Amino acid sequence: MSISIKRLFSLIIYFPLAIIFRIFSIKIPYFHTERIGHLVVDPESFLKAYFLKNQKFPRCILLAPINKTANQKLLDYWKKYFFVIKNKFFCRFLSPLCFHPLLKSDEKFAASIDDTSSIYSINAKWADKEPLLSISKEDLKFGKNALLDLGLNNEDWFVCVHSRDRGYSPSDEHLHSFRNTNIEDYLEAIEYIISKGGKCIRMGDSTMRPAPKLNGLIDYALSPFKSEQMDIFLCSQCLFFLGGNSGIFELSSLFGRPVAIANMAPMSIVARGSEDISIPMNYADEHSGELIDYKSIMESSKSNYRTSNDFIDAGISLIPNTPYEIKELAEEQFLKINNAYKSNDEDIILQHRYKAMFRPGHYGYGFSSKIGEKFLKRYSRLIP
Repeated sequence: MSISIKRLFSLIIYFPLAIIFRIFSIKIPYFHTERIGHLVVDPESFLKAYFLKNQKFPRCILLAPINKTANQKLLDYWKKYFFVIKNKFFCRFLSPLCFHPLLKSDEKFAASIDDTSSIYSINAKWADKEPLLSISKEDLKFGKNALLDLGLNNEDWFVCVHSRDRGYSPSDEHLHSFRNTNIEDYLEAIEYIISKGGKCIRMGDSTMRPAPKLNGLIDYALSPFKSEQMDIFLCSQCLFFLGGNSGIFELSSLFGRPVAIANMAPMSIVARGSEDISIPMNYADEHSGELIDYKSIMESSKSNYRTSNDFIDAGISLIPNTPYEIKELAEEQFLKINNAYKSNDEDIILQHRYKAMFRPGHYGYGFSSKIGEKFLKRYSRLIP
């Protein structure tokens, strides 16, 4: 049976059920639940977009097969807004409805490729409204007890730190290896945070290399206390999240915590929230080693490259942020949170110049976050 015949057969079979869903205004969007970034950003953006348009939240179903969901505990939180279905059989049975013409949404949210993602404009319009989720009393109590086991006191504040490693997703490592960075590059930032009286909790999973031994740095990723419940607690209760281009930092954003993200690539990807800051990797010519100016990048398809081979085929070397640049990023976010950071006129102008490069079609067009100010000053010669 050809694909077109199968498609037609599916449309006919599911038509009565689609009609019922349409009559009762039941939404059944499709989300990539197997990745934590998508499990956060896509449902969050869907709900915010609907509320901004209708001033209420929709009746909706979230299909999250138990074997293809990045964080089962997060589903308990999404039950506030969705009727969550985990059973593999029912998910498989209902999934064609996500794509039925009567119900299908063309919105791809974080999954947008070679186009602008609506997650930025949605977040900008949400502005100062409260986060969709807050930590439950049960999870707060659980997390505080676990912090004692990790060696923190009740008075301690902490920052979550994450550097994507090659073991996260072996099946598509060849596509996303450009997003990997070294935890050692974050050590200067970690030492700065510790010098201010904080602790750093290294996030991740058991495939990671051990973090360097440092008093005040807790390698939670490799600890016996690692759990999905604790991931949510830590990301929701940290002072801020310091990370790289990997979706786990979105857990902090979901619960209203600011983030500071280094090593963003491609250049059209930035952090989402108005209190967030990020800095990109620079692009260099593979042969000459010369840095490529930002206008040349943003006026070409290079701005939206999404795989390692895209960069390799174009002869581009991505230059990771230096430890000192990441430390500056962490310092800026720390000072902003403590109302001790002041921008000058040059900083404001550079922010405007950088943002002015973004056009419709760039993934992050419409973003409300900021770029690290010391980074912009250092590379101001590359900004048109």
